[in-house]
Amino acid sequence: MSPLREHRSVLTRYKDDTPIDPFRRYYLIFEGKNTEKKYFQGIEGYRKELDINSAIELVILSKEGEIRDYSSPQKLLELINQKKDQLKSSSSYDEKIDRFVIVFDRDSFDKEDKYFEFLKIAGEDNILSITSPCFEIWLLLHYENAIEAYFEPNKFEILENKKVSAAHSYTSRLCSEVSGVNPKNNVNFPNIKDRVSNAIEEEKKICQANDKMFNVIGSNVGVLINEMKTKL
Repeated sequence: MSPLREHRSVLTRYKDDTPIDPFRRYYLIFEGKNTEKKYFQGIEGYRKELDINSAIELVILSKEGEIRDYSSPQKLLELINQKKDQLKSSSSYDEKIDRFVIVFDRDSFDKEDKYFEFLKIAGEDNILSITSPCFEIWLLLHYENAIEAYFEPNKFEILENKKVSAAHSYTSRLCSEVSGVNPKNNVNFPNIKDRVSNAIEEEKKICQANDKMFNVIGSNVGVLINEMKTKL
C-alpha cells in the first residue's frame, strides 16, 4: 500500500516571524480528493488572519498512487492507523499531544448501524470531522442566512442528496449555484475566508453531534477550526 504523503506548512510563515516549533500537529485525511483538502489548505494559507494558534501545525495527508481513490471512511481509518505506526519512530511525533483528524461525509454510510459502529471504533483516538450529508453543508454556512435561505426550504432534498448530474449531487449543485464555483473543483478560499467566523457561529444552530447527525443536516467542521484557534 502506498504511504500517505505529508504536505506540511512552512514553519516560518511571515517575514517578521521567528521560526516556529509547533507544540501540536493536526494530521488531516479527507474522504474527497479536492474540496476538503483545498479548504484546509486555505485555512493554513490564511492562518494568521483567521487567528489559528501559531503553536499548531496542519499536516495534510495526501492519498497518491494506488490509494488515490480510497474514499470510504473505513479505508481512511486503515490509512491513519498505518500512518500512526510509521510515525511512532519519529522524534517529531508525540502521540499524547498530536491529533489525527478524519474528515468525511455522513452520507458515506447508507445504514445507521454501520455509521455508529464506525463512530465507536474510529472515534476512540481520532477526531471525526463530519458533515451531513456532505461537506458542501459547511461551505454553504459561509453565506448569509444559509439556514433560512437554503437549508429549511430544501431540507428533504438536501438530506436525500440524490445525484442530479454527472458532476453534482443535489447539495453540491446548490452550493455551486450559491457560491458561483463548482466546489468539486475549486473552493475559492480567498473569497470566503472573511466568512469563516460567520460559518462557525451559524454551525452552532444546526446539529454538531456526530451521534445525532445520521438523519439531520449537520456539521462539526467549525468545532475543529475553533479548537485550532484555542490557546494551548
